[in-house]
Amino acid sequence: MRYRYRLLSSGLALLALLAPRSSPAFELHGFADVSYHHDIHDDAEPQENNGAFNLGPVDLYVAESLGPRLDVLTEIAIESGIVDLERLQIGYLFSDALKVSVGRFHTSLGYWNTAYHHGAFLHTTIQRPFFLHFEDEGGILPVHTVGLLLSGRQFLGIGEISYSALVGNGSSIIDEGIPLAPVPVLDPNNEMDPNKNKAVGLHAAFAPAPLRGLTVGASAYNSRVLTEGTTLPALDVSQTILGADLTFLDGRSELIAEYFLVRDKDKLGTTTTTNHLYYVQLSRQFAERVTPYARHEQMSLDEADPYMGMSGLGAIDKRIETAGMRFRVGDQSVVKLEGRFITDDGLDSHQEYGAQWAFTF
Repeated sequence: MRYRYRLLSSGLALLALLAPRSSPAFELHGFADVSYHHDIHDDAEPQENNGAFNLGPVDLYVAESLGPRLDVLTEIAIESGIVDLERLQIGYLFSDALKVSVGRFHTSLGYWNTAYHHGAFLHTTIQRPFFLHFEDEGGILPVHTVGLLLSGRQFLGIGEISYSALVGNGSSIIDEGIPLAPVPVLDPNNEMDPNKNKAVGLHAAFAPAPLRGLTVGASAYNSRVLTEGTTLPALDVSQTILGADLTFLDGRSELIAEYFLVRDKDKLGTTTTTNHLYYVQLSRQFAERVTPYARHEQMSLDEADPYMGMSGLGAIDKRIETAGMRFRVGDQSVVKLEGRFITDDGLDSHQEYGAQWAFTF
C-alpha cells in the first residue's frame, strides 16, 4: 500500500517539473541536513561504535494560494532513494475562526507535532522527542491523519484561543520486515480504513494576552487500531490519547513541555492499560546566533499493553537526557552539536553524540 503513494508522490514531483510555463507558478521550497552520529555502547557490535555520517531526508514542499480563500500544500520527503508523500491537503478559509481542510496532515496531538514538520532546521534539537518520531521511523503515536480537519483562532480581550479538530482514518500496525523477521510499523492508512470507527481528535490552546509568549493547550484523540496481514499477532485496540502542553516562546527563550496519557483497551481480551509519555525542553539564544539547549524525555509503559508491547509495536520504557548547542550560520542554515544519555527499560544505558548541519532553501 505504501509503495503506491511513493509512486504517486514521485509522479507529482515530475508533473511539477514538466508543467507548461503558462501554468500558475508554484514556488518549491525545502529542507535538508547532513549529520554525524557516534554511539558509545559497551554491548554493541564493533561497527555500531564506529560513528557514521548520514544524509537526512530531502524535504520538498509547495504551499500556494489558489485564490483569496483557497490554498493547497504538498510535501514529499526523499530518503535513501525512496519518495514518501508526507502531507497533501487543500483548505478553504471561511474566516479566522474556521478553516476547512481535507487530505493528509499532522494529527492534532499537542504542540510539537503540528508546530514542527519534516525539516530538522525548524526545531532546536537534532531529533524530535523519540515518542513523536514519524511512523516510518519507528514512531509509536499516530502523528499523521488522512481525513477532514477544522481549525481556527479567535482573539478575545483576555487572549487568543485556537483549535483544530479532525476526523479521519484510524491507523493500523503493518509488517514492513522480511519473512520470519517481521517489523511492526504504524501505518496512517492513506487509502482505506480497516474498521468503521473513524479516528477523532481535538486540540485547543489559549495564549493569555498579559503573558506574551505563553500558551497552554490540551488535546484528546480516539481511534481503533488493528493489525494487518498474517505475519503479526492479532491486535484490536481501542486507543484514547489525552495530552497537555505548555510553551513559552519569546524569540530568545524557549520552554516546551508536553505530557501524553495513552490508554489502550484490548478488544480481544479484557485488559485496559495506561502509559505515560512526556518531555521538557529548554533553550536560550545569545547574541542572536548561539543557543544552548537541554531536554528530558521519558516513556513509562505498562508491560501488558497489547499495542505498545511485544505483540504490537515492541516499545519499551525509555529515558533520554539531551544537551547541546545550536549555532546559526547565515539566515538559512544551523549547526547543532549534541550529546544524549539513553536508558532503555531501566537497565541498559549508553551515550550518543551527534552533529548536524541543517538548512532550508
